Amino acid sequence: MSAIAGILRFDGKPADRRDVERMMNTLRSYGPDRSGTHMAGPISLGHVLMRMTPEDSLDAQPVRGASGAVMVADLRLDNRDDLTTALGLDPQRAMVSPDSAIVLAAWEKWGNDIWARLRGPFALAIWDARNRLLTLARDPVGLRALCYYHGPNFLAFATMPKALFSLPDVPRELNKRKIADFLVLNHSDTQASVYQDIFRLPAAHTAVINVEGERTKRRYWGEENIVPVRLGSDQEYADAMRERLDRAVRRQLRTTHKVGCMLSGGLDSSAIAALAARALAEQGKRLPAYTQVPADDFNRPNTPTQCFDERPYVEAIAAMTGSIDVTYVRSGECDDFADLERVFEASDGPVHNPQNMGWFLQIYRLAHGNDQRVLLTGVTGNATISWEGWDQAIDHLARGRLWTALKQYALLYRLSMRSPLGAFQQLFVESSPAARIARWTRRPSHSAISAQFAKEMQVIDRAHQDRRKRPVKLGSSTLAHRVRLITNMESNGEWQAGMLALYGVDTRDPTADLDVVEFCLGIPDEQYLAEGIDRSLVRRAMWGLVPRSVLTKRKRGIQAADWFGKISRTKDILSEEISDLRKSALAAEAIDLEQLDRLLRNLPGQFPRTRADKEAYELALPRGLGIGSFLRFFERNNLSGGLSRRRFDPRLNDQ
Repeated sequence: MSAIAGILRFDGKPADRRDVERMMNTLRSYGPDRSGTHMAGPISLGHVLMRMTPEDSLDAQPVRGASGAVMVADLRLDNRDDLTTALGLDPQRAMVSPDSAIVLAAWEKWGNDIWARLRGPFALAIWDARNRLLTLARDPVGLRALCYYHGPNFLAFATMPKALFSLPDVPRELNKRKIADFLVLNHSDTQASVYQDIFRLPAAHTAVINVEGERTKRRYWGEENIVPVRLGSDQEYADAMRERLDRAVRRQLRTTHKVGCMLSGGLDSSAIAALAARALAEQGKRLPAYTQVPADDFNRPNTPTQCFDERPYVEAIAAMTGSIDVTYVRSGECDDFADLERVFEASDGPVHNPQNMGWFLQIYRLAHGNDQRVLLTGVTGNATISWEGWDQAIDHLARGRLWTALKQYALLYRLSMRSPLGAFQQLFVESSPAARIARWTRRPSHSAISAQFAKEMQVIDRAHQDRRKRPVKLGSSTLAHRVRLITNMESNGEWQAGMLALYGVDTRDPTADLDVVEFCLGIPDEQYLAEGIDRSLVRRAMWGLVPRSVLTKRKRGIQAADWFGKISRTKDILSEEISDLRKSALAAEAIDLEQLDRLLRNLPGQFPRTRADKEAYELALPRGLGIGSFLRFFERNNLSGGLSRRRFDPRLNDQ
């Protein structure tokens, strides 16, 4: 993995080496093993490397191509063999070529048509000296980060905003509208960041900038790239999905370090773990796995739809594979707020779910301490291999496929234990475009945003404006909606980079492999509800590799299920935190601190019964504290000159 940065000047002045070196110094923790720069007229490029794959030892970026083009890239090329064959490279030369050299050669041959052919995460910049054009590109799922600042005389880009802030002409100001959207979970704008005038290049996009400062942005991958897949039987679809997922897992095992995985009792992580364990066993290796469980004193019984302790399922997975070693991390014993400021600094932004930070970071610490520098996950699986499929019912109804819609309604009613009206509402009301927008256009119990701040930031009006700009009509294909789910994982790249900087651990997600994604989007929607089973595709595909108890499970695993007990134990500490947040002008402006204080004062003696109370304590309280902590962190650093203006040097906590 790498970090990159660069500057293109529009005013006729040559690039200043001091500027790019200043940017690279701030990114050193993301790539401590090697650094390099390139200067030529108006362009300056920089690269720092953290060696993760065997080919990284050959990487000496910036890399120059036969055409004179120069590239810096943060990438892992998972389809090296396919690409070198298509390029006609000699096998011996291919073996000693780093990923960056192969991608640059492909770009010189095919131009900007190459991006949808790449497999693996990437964020890169190419300077075309002949045409004096700078091209920026980011992978379709946004697994790598790339942001930029476009000033009057220059454009600066970097993996992380902190590198941009090292430049004296780039202001470090908060984007309050984005903070408001973050608080109400409106992540529809994937270009704006939490910093004013700092923008992300969206996933699946390129941007081309000339020396006059003209910028052209293009989406190179979307629903138009999905080729329909039609096979002869349900089993053929399941077999084809397993084959693609197995290939994705195997090519993501490429590393010079040990590999571990995050494992729950769910379908996605169990599929990844089973396939990875089988592949590693062929090499005589075992697979370490990390599983979050509640504290030992947690005794809340499972509900008909929820599972709070997934140990029985995880142990069944480990027993069936015979080569998985499980380490349990007890969420109730982990402090969710202890390392938040280190996370803010490493990932350059707030966190979505602070109530999961404690156990999540502990897994990274353990993996780092065991030299497991790669962790496999299945984060994108809900939109790919294990998509529930219920969203399609409203399309069937609108298109006159009444019998199909009725069968899916009956299936949901049978499986979900909802009332007839409740099942109807889920399929045909809650999944409608209007309902999706409505989640952003009210101040729900899961948000701690100040009512005045929400009004000033025009949260409701801007949500409606977004709906009008990108309408989703009743009866339109669910394909567009699913593509947005996959490509709009807003701060995913920054988070991955942050974990790498803090712990030296690369998170890899085979369910986000583009071959897997395109297959899952290309098959008929009905395959996800085939044979009268919800999430049918992955259940059928993994039959025989994952225990029956996991594949037939209807209960959903709940992360940090003991969150309420943790709040009760730390009530006084949280109250002190709210008092401290009152001293921050930004936090007091954006967060309803009175609401948070009231929630703690009225903390019930037992687990909340109503949905509103549950959301208030599980979501509004920790998120309000988490985002408030980020605002205080931002405010303090701005007053002290900003951490981003000096090299970020996180101290690893291996306890």
